[in-house]
Amino acid sequence: MAKFEYQPPSSAAAIDQKVPKNPLLQQQDANGLPPATIDALRTAAARAEANKLELLKSPEMLNGEDLSVELGLSRATVDNRRVVGKLLALEFGSKRGYRYPRWQRELLQEGARRVAFEAALARLAGVGPWSRYRFFVQNSPALDGQTPVEALRAGQVDAVLRAADSWAGGEQGGG
Repeated sequence: MAKFEYQPPSSAAAIDQKVPKNPLLQQQDANGLPPATIDALRTAAARAEANKLELLKSPEMLNGEDLSVELGLSRATVDNRRVVGKLLALEFGSKRGYRYPRWQRELLQEGARRVAFEAALARLAGVGPWSRYRFFVQNSPALDGQTPVEALRAGQVDAVLRAADSWAGGEQGGG
């Protein structure tokens, strides 16, 4: 995974422009959070959004057209597979469409791996796309330190599906 360098926003106003208004952060008095905590949360949210944007722009992400070419599928088939949850897609803004992690191409090309990957995606259907992405790329203690992508490549389907169930249940940062 690519390493990203954080460039802090130049001002609180810059942060407010980049970060969508979070109702929890707007309720400063209701939550009893001090202003310094609110500012820290805004800065963290801005850093997370900047990291997501950099990842979406990276060569590790494919647009739908590129993925369709690499898989030998039509663009409509890629879109349909995304809609029914058989592809992991991360939204890249309303005008830019979706980005697909390049590593899933390999998992989709071989029948047994594709079935296992789709089964894991189905078990993660209740969590958001960024949580699903994190599940697949983070090392997992349940998989002896491997990522689920590595474990699927090694044929450890049952272990990955158990890990997906755990993640979807919120036990390892998912949900």
